[in-house]
Amino acid sequence: MSHPTIRNIQQPDVLLELKSFIGGAAHSTKPNHFELTKAALNLLKTLPAARDAVLEYFCTVFNMATQNFIIRIETEIATGQLPPVTEDDEAIISEIHSVICNFVSINAEAWAPIISTWSLELLGELSTRYAGRAHVSTSVNETLQLWMSCRSTRTLIDITTQCLSSHIHSDTEACINALLDTSVKHSPNFDWVVAHVGSCFPTTVITRVLSCGLKDFCQNKSYEQGCQSPKLKSVVGILGHLAGSHCEDIRTALLDLFNWSLEPLAFTDPKEYKLQKKATVPFLLQLAYLSSTILVAISKDIKKTLSLFVVAQLCRFIDDWCKYFGSPEALKEIIISLIIKCEVGGVQIINIFLDCISIENLSTSNEMKSNIQICAQEILENLLQEIDSLVRAQSQHPNAVINILDSFIREVDELNDILTSNQLKADTTSKIITFIGHSNPSVLVKSCTHLFRNATTNDHLNSLVYILTNELLDKTREPYCEKGGHFAIILNQVLTQAEEMPPDNSKEAVYLQIIKNLLILLRWEKSDQFPLLQSNIIWRAVHYNIINLTKLFGSKDYSITVHHALAELLDFLEIPSLDGHTSYPIPLQAVLNLTSGSVKFFFLCCSESDIQKFLGYGRIKNMLKRLVLHSKAAKMLALRQLLETALFSDNKTLFGAKTEMSSHCDDIEKLLLEQNRKNSKSIALTKNSSVLHGGVIGNGRKKSTSSTDLSKEVIADNTEQFLRTLKTCCTLPITDDNKSIDVSVDSLTSVSLLLVQFVSPDVMYNGLPWPEEEFCKVTIERDFYIRRLFNDTPLLWDLLTFVAMYRPTLCYCSVLLRAITATLIHQWNSIGDQTHLVDPLKYKSMLDTTTKVLDVMALGQLLPPPLSSIRDVIPCLKCSEIVQILRDCVWNYMRDNVPSPALFNCDSSGVVWRDPTTSRPPEVYTTTLRIIMQQNIETVGHLYCHMFIKIPSNE
Repeated sequence: MSHPTIRNIQQPDVLLELKSFIGGAAHSTKPNHFELTKAALNLLKTLPAARDAVLEYFCTVFNMATQNFIIRIETEIATGQLPPVTEDDEAIISEIHSVICNFVSINAEAWAPIISTWSLELLGELSTRYAGRAHVSTSVNETLQLWMSCRSTRTLIDITTQCLSSHIHSDTEACINALLDTSVKHSPNFDWVVAHVGSCFPTTVITRVLSCGLKDFCQNKSYEQGCQSPKLKSVVGILGHLAGSHCEDIRTALLDLFNWSLEPLAFTDPKEYKLQKKATVPFLLQLAYLSSTILVAISKDIKKTLSLFVVAQLCRFIDDWCKYFGSPEALKEIIISLIIKCEVGGVQIINIFLDCISIENLSTSNEMKSNIQICAQEILENLLQEIDSLVRAQSQHPNAVINILDSFIREVDELNDILTSNQLKADTTSKIITFIGHSNPSVLVKSCTHLFRNATTNDHLNSLVYILTNELLDKTREPYCEKGGHFAIILNQVLTQAEEMPPDNSKEAVYLQIIKNLLILLRWEKSDQFPLLQSNIIWRAVHYNIINLTKLFGSKDYSITVHHALAELLDFLEIPSLDGHTSYPIPLQAVLNLTSGSVKFFFLCCSESDIQKFLGYGRIKNMLKRLVLHSKAAKMLALRQLLETALFSDNKTLFGAKTEMSSHCDDIEKLLLEQNRKNSKSIALTKNSSVLHGGVIGNGRKKSTSSTDLSKEVIADNTEQFLRTLKTCCTLPITDDNKSIDVSVDSLTSVSLLLVQFVSPDVMYNGLPWPEEEFCKVTIERDFYIRRLFNDTPLLWDLLTFVAMYRPTLCYCSVLLRAITATLIHQWNSIGDQTHLVDPLKYKSMLDTTTKVLDVMALGQLLPPPLSSIRDVIPCLKCSEIVQILRDCVWNYMRDNVPSPALFNCDSSGVVWRDPTTSRPPEVYTTTLRIIMQQNIETVGHLYCHMFIKIPSNE
């Protein structure tokens, strides 16, 4: 049934209206609710005495509408069909809403307090009355959504909002008090009303709610009364509802209240202000204890709130605070409890305590400083103990949440920044890291990586050891146990981060610090002063990362300083282990890396001029000795790289080698080849022609010159160190059978074969036998190439001498001796009797070369007596005589007596040699020498006596 629009009554008969209203409200007559509402609205405006009755009637109207709404919802839940809306309810509610809002807008001062109080109370009653109906959820958001879909409650909320909007600025406290009082009475069913109203006036509601709550809190006589205060709980509920959309407003209001409490009292301030200021911090603590939302708001960015100056100010009120909590111990307990509940700002809170403990530059009395330090230290210790207990209990309750640890994890970067601070901060942070690592080892690894990379003192490394060996750390947890432990992962990450850095000085500094720290930790682990490291966690971590570490060794990307540090570290590790006791075999790749790196580091040391290089030599020999005894592959790699680098790389100048000076010809016309091409497109060459590059036309002969100005002493020292290192690579493992022999003949044989491989460019005719002299015409180019290498590379002579000392390995260098001898015969023969025409320097060079080759052959016992003494005779002879001796005595003997290891015997002491009493050559090989010496008896008589008269006999 439709209703006509309500007529405007210009001057109603008040008594008639009142009688009609009373009759309809009392149901003495059948009421027409629409007309009855019209009469009630007129009475509300014209008859103040009837307002309570009218508003009471409106309560009935809104209750009926709400009941109808609830019944409709319940019907829909039961049947799945929603009944239609009652038109009477919609029309009546709409009319009440329109008229009352008009009253408030025209005269807010008179109507707003009355209507707001009525609407709030009515909302509270309706919320409570129907709380258990229609499956109303306890969630504020869902409850709010349900009631805002009801026309009656939505209208009441709108009326309330309009009243508060017009009245809140003139009498804020009364409005908020009414809201709080109703909330206390009907909580928690009324929470959705508070949430909606607070969303409309967030700043004002939050501020006034806090103010009203503080006033109520000040009046509590005991801690129990304060924490159980209904109004306090209401404040918590309201702020909790508003936190979703107005968290920042809540935080601002809380901080404003806190800062207000620190302001000094003015002379005109009332007494209650002083009481409220003293109670502010306990009030905020109690709010935070009851609400995690408020706790988050307070603890967020707390370092801006609590400075040391503020802490000193707060200390004045501690005695006053205690009465709100019962005792100082209770106050400390609630502070610790709140800190543990903090979801944000955990690191900042810890920092505040640490700053208080180490307080110095604060303009306050020494007594207050001492009190602050003692109190902060006590709370911090208790806090860490409580966290420790919770962490240990978490093993039995894996789902238990420790909010402060979650805060630490989210703020781990801030935590890492203080890991390398002073000792107090580092120790405290280390404990926190262990708490985190109990259930979250990945964060622990991240923090320890930061600590190890930036550790510059032993204290920092102590903190690292404390974390890694702490009992809270599960050392059997995968995947860490499979990868060498937690420190192995840490070291791997540190090395990876360093490798990804741009190549500059800072990268080298990082590597140096990493190596230094590793060395310190390894020394600690090896000593007996650190029982916690007896499990070898450092050694196992280094072993897991040994390939990456050895890859750095010898790299050209880093300076000699880095390599010295790496050499010290790798030498200290004593890898590979030769005693067989270790259960961690070194990977082959690491063996090869370390071998190659040791060789490269040797040549770097040779380039140095300070005393540090001698330490490097010692470490190189130690490492190479272990490597070659551990692996044949390492031995061959070391020998090959040592020889090849010393003979053919730029490092050969360290041993006195000469390099060809490159000719830079700017005018291409000077090149003979280009000039010939200008005249003919093709250049005819005979079938067997050879192009000998003797120089550049216009630039003179090609010159060979030393590329270094190293002194003879330095070159001699480098050569000596090289031979010692080479000998180290030929070391034998010490056993009872070879105590008198320390060098492996097989290894020296490899040296000889490598020399032949590197020096002789032709694989043909490299055998041990010496051919007929005429055959040298076939190999003359190769022989001169070999001779030139020996002339330009003095180290080759030293290597031949080194090989000759350990018989019979010189036999395998037969092709080199043969080539040099052949070229000498050719050169001496070309001079003939015209010695006076020969350049003295050239003559001396030829004589030195002849003496050297004969000396090496004598040392290696390839030439038996008296041929082994020819080197002493040569300087006193003519060129033609030298040719005869080299051809008839040396060449023919070597041709007929192949320089084979079969010529040598091994005695009981393990020494290989040729007995001179049984290996004397037949006269056919000594006659020429005898005759020539007799012809020059005046100069070589003293030698003739020993070579041909005083001959040892084999008895």
